[in-house]
Order: sequence, then structure tokens, then C-alpha cells
Amino acid sequence: MRRAFAVLALLSACAAPRSTPTSTGSSATPATRAAGDKELRYSVIVLGRLAGGASTVVHADGRRETDFAYTDNGRGPKIHARVKLSARGVMTSFDATGTETMGAVVDEHLAFDGDGDGDGDGARARWSSRAERGEKETSSAFYIPLASYPETLGLLVRALLASGGRVPLLPDGEARLERTSETTVTGSSGPRHLTSYAITGLDVLPTRVWMDDDGELFGQVDAWWSFVRAGYEGTVDGLVALQKELEEKREEDLAKQLARRPDALAFTHVRVFDADAKRWLTDQTVVVQAGKVASVRASATTKPPRTAEIIDGTGKSLLPGLWDMHAHLGPGDGELDIASGVTTARDLGNDPDTLDRMKARFDAGRALGPKVVRAGFIEGRGEKAAGSKVTAETEAEAVAAVAEFARRGYDQIKIYNSMKPELVPILAREAHAKGMRVSGHVPVHMRAEDVVRAGYDEIQHVNMLFLNFFVTKETDTRTTLRFSLVAENAPSLDLSSPRVKELVKLLVQKKTVIDPTLAVFEHMFTAREGEPSPGMKPVLHRLPVQVRRGALTGGLVVPEGKDGLYRQSYARAKELVKLLHTSGVPLVAGTDARAGLMLHRELETYVDAGLPVDDVLYIATLGAAKVTRRDKTTGSIKPGKEADLVLVAGDPHAHIEDIRNVVLTVRSGVVVPSRELYEAVGIGP
Repeated sequence: MRRAFAVLALLSACAAPRSTPTSTGSSATPATRAAGDKELRYSVIVLGRLAGGASTVVHADGRRETDFAYTDNGRGPKIHARVKLSARGVMTSFDATGTETMGAVVDEHLAFDGDGDGDGDGARARWSSRAERGEKETSSAFYIPLASYPETLGLLVRALLASGGRVPLLPDGEARLERTSETTVTGSSGPRHLTSYAITGLDVLPTRVWMDDDGELFGQVDAWWSFVRAGYEGTVDGLVALQKELEEKREEDLAKQLARRPDALAFTHVRVFDADAKRWLTDQTVVVQAGKVASVRASATTKPPRTAEIIDGTGKSLLPGLWDMHAHLGPGDGELDIASGVTTARDLGNDPDTLDRMKARFDAGRALGPKVVRAGFIEGRGEKAAGSKVTAETEAEAVAAVAEFARRGYDQIKIYNSMKPELVPILAREAHAKGMRVSGHVPVHMRAEDVVRAGYDEIQHVNMLFLNFFVTKETDTRTTLRFSLVAENAPSLDLSSPRVKELVKLLVQKKTVIDPTLAVFEHMFTAREGEPSPGMKPVLHRLPVQVRRGALTGGLVVPEGKDGLYRQSYARAKELVKLLHTSGVPLVAGTDARAGLMLHRELETYVDAGLPVDDVLYIATLGAAKVTRRDKTTGSIKPGKEADLVLVAGDPHAHIEDIRNVVLTVRSGVVVPSRELYEAVGIGP
């Protein structure tokens, strides 16, 4: 569920691995061709696996028709689009129909009144989709579709080049273009010379695009998800490496600009959260030296070291650094985490090579980012499997998969949806023998109680607990059914029933940790097309305009007459989380969404569910450190522990929303100002 609130899947593709795919070409159905037409074919590659693709017919009169479809993790979009362009390269008409990744209906249209040919005479653009509707006087603005239309970026580059590198956007904003590099690649149709461009104004980081010498999109690549010209799938790794050089240079420049390493640091007159006792200490002075907490004492009796940098904490609160226990780290996420007060993130699914490199850069200070707890992602194989670099279909493969992650020094493994049930206890046995924890989704044909008995130490997502009561051994939970079953049935589940009590008792007995990701289900069950996603409302005004539009696209498709039922299901999910907490089941707080910003919302949902505020703050700090067996060195503000701290304006005990007001973050003694870092990645105050 990575980046659940991004505007376009193509504009926010994530980070993890690949190998050369076993087949090439596109699974999309080509549009009808005529004499003089040109066809462009593309492939979607997810972690080295061909997942689908696109076929575009460029008609002799310039009209373009595209069919785009792919499937990953049991879901994906299927879209047909038609486009007309003006002389300046902006869209004068756009029509898209089909379905999006989670099944939402696509019905999006753009048209220009007036001449609409881009000759400067003026025109009025009118656009509509199920999420928004608008109009604007313009002859040169480029429309960014909400629908997953992969060629948007290529057409935008062409319009930017024709306009000198700057183009106004519809509905709002401005895109800017920078030429960044060039290379030559070889594929089934021979060598191709490519030019790389960076587009700013679409997302929090530059969006990188590769164009060929014909002025057509060659592709957009990422370590996790790539869209490239068919026959050139083997070029992805090399292009990703070139982009990585550019991105790492940006990260290093930002780290040099914003990170401070004072010899000593003193927070004076500050309110301190004592995570060990779940209490607040008033008017304290906290001294940091050599990257560790040196003392925590009353300000009235404490004199800071003479050489210390003094930070006045009056009216502010100092907490241990926050933990995001469900991350999938990609470009820019480290910076968003640090700006948001997250000093440790547990990555639950990534390319191990990418993740290891990212962790090393964060630890060395070459990039701003949290400490990283690594989980090795292991999946089965098949059409409905999620993309994964490490898979297992036999006992020997399961043993080898665990051994590989143990060799890399990973803390745990994460088992996913398509894993064969008979391999789960083998994976758990091997991981435990190597001192690693075991967590994951509940694989198809299993229930939550089965995986706990098979050796899981933790379960990801609260819907997996509900499914325990709604599935049979035959239910295929590898599709969106694992969400809709809960949305349809959760209100009817009696949380005081013997069956629920038995599951909760089992979780308590086995000390099984639950990672609810409540904010994800708030979005899925309560977000509606055309309305801001509830979890994004508090930060919507701070985001780039095109990202804001993603909050309007809705969550799950709600059948007619069931709006109230789906909202009740989210309320029931909160009730279950409260029941788990009061029963003594350990919880951890994770996002599985946009880094940093959404952790604040996750904590707010726990308070909304009825958990005491200080319990929630404990869960997000020392509680997480204990789960990952790092509580001896971090997780609370105690002398001798690493200085992982977050200073916020206000009082989160009285108002949990104050957790968003991050002033600065300290990661092992390195100080980073929040506002300046947010601004550097496009997030406003």
C-alpha cells in the first residue's frame, strides 16, 4: 500500500529491486491502427517481473490512443485514453475510461472551448472526473490527469521544451524542466540515445523522465516500478543507477546545508515526555553531549555546559524520536521522516540492495534519514503475487531466503500474501533459529490464528484480524477482497463474542504484536471521490497542488447504499484496536503511506479510538524500541541513551495534534530544523 495518497501512481513510484524480466512486451490491447499511424509499446516492470504495459497509437493527424493495464499484488488499473494536442503541445482534449488500481471507475474528460490550438487567441479549458470538476481561461496550461495515464510525463516534457522550460498546469501550479543527463541504451530494436529530464512542480521531489530522440517518452524508471519501451526492459537497472547518482547528489547537498553537529546541546525550560514512566516532567533542562543524553534535570538546579548550544524550550515539548514501524522507504522519505520527527523507521518491504545502501547513507550522514530497522520481504510466486526480489515455493527456497536476509544482518522477515501455508512454519523456524523476528500479512488460505500458531511474532494491518472471522480456507485474499470483505462485514462482528475473545486471548498468550495501520483503513473505508481524504485534511494546505488532488480520488469503491456501512467498518476497526490495547496486546504505530506526515495521523487515530494519549506516545517511542530490542540504547530520554529526540511546539498530552508542530529533530546528536527541511522537499508551513 505504499504512498496510498499520491496523486498518480506514475508520479510517485516507489523504491525496491529488479532483475531482467522473463518475458518482454506489453499485455495491453493496442488501439486500432490505420495507414500512416505509429504504434508505441511499453512494459510495466515490477521488481523484475513483467506486470503489464501499454500500447499507444499515434494517428497521422496527431491524435493519440492508449490502452494501459498492469497487475501487481492482486490489483491494478485498466484504462483507455484518447488525447489531442495543440500546436504548443498542451492537451486540448483528454478522455479516459476504465478502472483504477482499487477498482474505482475512471471517467475523466478535458475539452477546450474557443480555438484551443495554442496560438495565443485564448480559450477556456473545462475538465471533469468523478473526483473534481473545473474550468479556467487559458491557451497554454497543461492538464495533469488524475487517471493513471503513463504518457502524461512524456507529453509534459514536450510541452515544456516548446515553452522554454516553464508551463502553467491545470488545474493549478507550474511545472519546470531541467535537462539532467543522457545515455545510449540497447534493446530489441537496436541502440537508442536517451535524454533525462527532471520535472519539478508535480510532487515533493523532482520527477525524472527519459525521452528518446524522436521526442517520445522512453520511460520512467524506479527501483520498484518502471514503465519502459517494450524490448528495452533490460535497460532499467542502468537507468536507475544514473538517476540514483543525481538523487544522491541532491541528498548530500541538503544534508550539508541543514544538519548541525554541535559538541553539546541544551534544551532549557522544556516539558519532557518520560516514556519509561508514561509521564511528563515540567521545566526541565536536557543536555546532549557526544550524541547521547548526558542529563535530564530540573531547570532551576541545572546549569548547561559553557560550550553548549542553548535551545529555549519554553512552551514546547521534548519527546523521544518517533518510530514509524511500517515504512517502505523510497527517494525523499528519509527527509520527510526527519522533518516529521521520525528518527527510526522499520522498512517492511523493499529491494534489499537499495535498502542496505539507503541505510548506510543515513547512518554515515551522507543523506538525511532515520535509523532503519530492516525486514526481509519474502513472497510466493504467481499471477497474484506482489513483486518481490526474494520468493519461495519450496522448503529449500524458504530456508535459503531466510539465510540470505540473516547474512545481510536483517532484524526480521516479512511473509506475504501468496506464500504457501505449509512453508510458513518453516520460515518461522529458520528465522527464529537465527534470532530474527517474523511478521507479515496472513497468507491466502490461512487465518490470523493459524499464522500465530505457526510462529508469527507480529501481524501487519488490522483487516487481517477481521478476516479471521470472514474467510474460509478457499477464500482468495490476494485481491482487494481482503479489504472489501472487512468493509462489508466488520459492523456485524460482535467484539464481545467468544470467537473474538479466543483470538485476543491467543494474541496475549503468544505476545503477538499488531501493526494496525489504522490511517490506511480510514482512507480506504471513509474517503470519497471529490472530498479530501480525512487523514490528509490537516496537512493538505502544505502539499504541492498536484499532490493535493490525490486526496480527492477516494478509497475503496463503495457499492450503492453502503456508504454508512463502510464508515461503520472504520469505526469498528478503531474499537478493535482499543480492545487489543486494553487486553494487553502490544501495538506498534506504522504508516504504510507517505513518510513522516502520515505517522502523525496514525497516532491521532489511536487517540480517536480511545487510547490514552501517553500510551499512544509510548507506543510510538519506547514501545517500538522494545519490540525491536533496541530499548537499551534508544526510545526514551535517559542519560546514556542515544540522543534521538523531537522538539514540538505545544503540548501533545493535551492536544495530540500538536505532534505535527515539529520544530527540530535530533538523530544521534545531529540537529536538523524541521521547517527548512520541509520547505526543501516542497512541504509548506
